[in-house]
Amino acid sequence: MANIFENCSYHSPYEPYYLNCTNTTNQCTLVQDVETIESIIFWIDFLIPCTLFVVACFLNAYYLSILVPEFTEMNDITKKQYIFMVSRAISALTACVIMLALRILQLITSSFTIYFLFFLIDDLSFYSLLGSYVGSAILLYLATIRPILYSNRISVRTVYKFAIANLITSVVLAITTAMFQAADLSDGPFQCDLKHCQPITNMIMLVLILTSFLIPIVTLSFVLVTLCFYKNRSESIGDFTTDNSVSKSARTRLAWTLFTFTLITLTEAIPSFYLVGTSIDSSMIICSNFYKADHLIVPFTMNSLKTLAWAIALNVDPLCSLLFDPRIRKVWVQHTEKLKLVIQNTICGFSSTKSSKV
Repeated sequence: MANIFENCSYHSPYEPYYLNCTNTTNQCTLVQDVETIESIIFWIDFLIPCTLFVVACFLNAYYLSILVPEFTEMNDITKKQYIFMVSRAISALTACVIMLALRILQLITSSFTIYFLFFLIDDLSFYSLLGSYVGSAILLYLATIRPILYSNRISVRTVYKFAIANLITSVVLAITTAMFQAADLSDGPFQCDLKHCQPITNMIMLVLILTSFLIPIVTLSFVLVTLCFYKNRSESIGDFTTDNSVSKSARTRLAWTLFTFTLITLTEAIPSFYLVGTSIDSSMIICSNFYKADHLIVPFTMNSLKTLAWAIALNVDPLCSLLFDPRIRKVWVQHTEKLKLVIQNTICGFSSTKSSKV
């Protein structure tokens, strides 16, 4: 059989995979498009996100190492505000670890069961994270705007119940989405490819994404706007009973959270809208994708951007808490001072040892 790429001016390392794809006369350009897509996947969907996920794992783990001891020492009134913060941190850390593991998993196995378990934990982390955003915002609203209701009617037990309800809802959603995601990448109890359930799955995922992300965005926006109006109203009537530094810190964290969430929503929703009417097999090493490689650059780019956006978000969230939460900031500043002291002592000890030898 003749090599269909022998007359091409540029030769790609991916040519051997498409030697049997003879139903095209544009193979030279298409193989370059394939190489572009693979580069996008490697950089935007693998290498850069993996690096960011590693950093996010460290940040979330460090944030949790500060938050948990602080949480155990809080009184019940303060604990109410931080229950969902603990939930957020645990969900974010779990999501980082699982998303890292999934990228490695794709290289070593195609088992439906393993994919299902990983997607289940991954989706559970993200849905519980979304619910924690909503819970934190609502509690912040009640504590600031409805302090009497917050103090008298919202107990620690009530907040724990809401957190458990968030977890149960997340489990139900995660089981549903994980089955379709796993079936899309591996052979399982049912087929989910271009000819079977993939178009329906894309539509279901779109609805879930829009619902899951719009609820937190609307909630966060409402709370942020309300807090800003409350601040202006308090200043206009000369009411300074609220701690301005705490209020400002809360608004700053909320604004950053809303910004991050909006970024994630756009990078999730736009590709999902696009992919609803697009049939794409998960593997590029097939002729059907090769023939339309020139039309797949944008979908694969947008799909990769979803991963990148989540990687950024999972870094921004703990950073905001570390930088703008006064209680947390106080602890890591102490850690920084201790670390500086240790480094200085180490350097001084090394210098004195070197001088004595001389």
